[in-house]
Amino acid sequence: MKRPVITEYEIKTERQINAPVTIAHISDLHERRSDDILDLLSKTEPDIIVITGDTLERYDNRPQYNFEHKPIKRLIINAMHYTNFLLRKLEGEKNMAKPENAQEFLLRAMKIAPVYMSLGNHEQTLTDEDLQFISDCGLILLDNADTTVTVNGFAFRIGGMSTWDYEDFLSRYAAKDGYKLLLCHHPERFEPLIAETDIDLTLSGHTHGGQMRIGTKGKGFFVPGQGIMGKYAHGMFFGGRLVVSAGCSNTAAFPRIFNPREVVVIRLKGERYGQL
Repeated sequence: MKRPVITEYEIKTERQINAPVTIAHISDLHERRSDDILDLLSKTEPDIIVITGDTLERYDNRPQYNFEHKPIKRLIINAMHYTNFLLRKLEGEKNMAKPENAQEFLLRAMKIAPVYMSLGNHEQTLTDEDLQFISDCGLILLDNADTTVTVNGFAFRIGGMSTWDYEDFLSRYAAKDGYKLLLCHHPERFEPLIAETDIDLTLSGHTHGGQMRIGTKGKGFFVPGQGIMGKYAHGMFFGGRLVVSAGCSNTAAFPRIFNPREVVVIRLKGERYGQL
């Protein structure tokens, strides 16, 4: 849990934007402490804050991964999970997930800029208390839903794609007009489902940067949903149409190696911004 960093990307669009739009992207807080993340978030001076899932820890019995006919993958992942479980027991209460950590983060983030949040695989079932808190604090929850936002005179859509039962929403959202920003927790869904649509920019998390980065190009070692050395662990892909965050917490007992937690900042600009 070393100090987090700010990672900035400049993304240009052919649409008319008279002033840059600054979007702070947060992912995978997992109810951990967030003072250092909030300090960086405030420094970015965002116009809006978007959260791409796994802020809370809420499970039901739906399976997380499909291991059918993949016994080696099942063996590796089960070994990793059990090893992590034993290390967590030895670690004790240090850096444990607590709902009040997530609530404090959301309340303080709302004081920095408007917050739009989608859900991830750790948020399978929100409680009535969760929904009441979200309603009371004023953030916009986008669970297979979208809304229109105007920043610096530029109107665009933000959609939040759920981990579950998202097919109908994605089809409807992709067919809408205007600039479309999609919050999708799972980057592995971009290539088969989103790449061929008219969605302009997709922001994702879920990968935790691959836990450790290997090689000169910083490939993630284990990338959830993608396996060993998955392609989309962290960074910008598909010519700026997909940005993947390495996340804001470390949920594993073993450390993140060459893989700092991060606050992602998107500077959205028009192609002609700054030109005479």
